[in-house]
Amino acid sequence: MYIMKRARIRFLVEILLITIMFIGWIMMLYGKIPHSFQIFLVATVAFAIIYRKNIWIERLGMVMIVFGLFSLCQPFTIILYQCGFQTVLAGTLAFIIVSHKPVTSTRKQ
Repeated sequence: MYIMKRARIRFLVEILLITIMFIGWIMMLYGKIPHSFQIFLVATVAFAIIYRKNIWIERLGMVMIVFGLFSLCQPFTIILYQCGFQTVLAGTLAFIIVSHKPVTSTRKQ
């Protein structure tokens, strides 16, 4: 009972962090809130620490790095250019955090 409740809380926290990460990135794109980069960065780092499946966070970090580099190099819109470096930074931090996390076994022995 306690383990199911704890797993459900962990799942809700993960969903909340994903939502905050997405909202922070959207706010960073449009520049409506002055501290949107800090919201995006803290949510990304917290999600990288909390989420158990390291391979998905590694992939998310790599996708964020590639998208940030694309945003910096594309000639189409200034909005993507403005948030490109922050996206690269958040992806790099997520990748570094996950690569230093110990691998935990999810199987019961």
